[in-house]
Amino acid sequence: MIITGIVAGGTGSRMGNNELPKQFMELGNKPLFIYTAEKFLGQSDYIIIGMNKEWLKMADFLVKKFLPDSKNIFLTEGGSDRNGTVKNIITFAQNHLKCSNEDILLTHDAARPFVDERIIAESISAIQKCDICTAAVPATDTITISHDGENADDFPDRSKLYLVQTPQTFRLGDFNEIYNSLSEDEKKTATDVCRLFMAKKRKVMLVKGSNENIKITYSLDYQIAKFMAEK
Repeated sequence: MIITGIVAGGTGSRMGNNELPKQFMELGNKPLFIYTAEKFLGQSDYIIIGMNKEWLKMADFLVKKFLPDSKNIFLTEGGSDRNGTVKNIITFAQNHLKCSNEDILLTHDAARPFVDERIIAESISAIQKCDICTAAVPATDTITISHDGENADDFPDRSKLYLVQTPQTFRLGDFNEIYNSLSEDEKKTATDVCRLFMAKKRKVMLVKGSNENIKITYSLDYQIAKFMAEK
């Protein structure tokens, strides 16, 4: 079984003064998180959206408004951080949808609305031969490492650097096993699922991402996204 987990628990604080979290901002005449979820409809048995609890009622209304015929979309409360939201999505899948440890979860940012069918299909194919895979694209800018924020300490070889995107894909049971084995400090330092898996020496396979699979973080990203949606 294939489950998609849409991570939509953020507040969009870096977008500026917005009354609504960015996942509710309009894109293509619909809320951003709806625009993103639609990309997975044909390739998932279930779609579970992890949302801040104070916005769950609004999100439920919008799902029913824009996707009235979709019976496989569910909402659950997000966690205190990204991995906590993923954990809640998995708990919902296993407790309410009777999903098993062997079922596959594609976790994806609500703020990445331009993921395409190829990336999704290749992620599902790749997970058949690995523990976890993630979409990624080669870095095109020179990247430096700085420990004090003022001085450059190193310039890694750009040919070996990749920008990580989503979806990140893995089995429910593997996530539970790893997440439950980590200390609270380890959980805090792992900003996404790939770092959780690497903390337990699991190899992460790369799936070819796309330069169009942008994440809307700042107001400029949103302006670019609106242009792309109109095209």
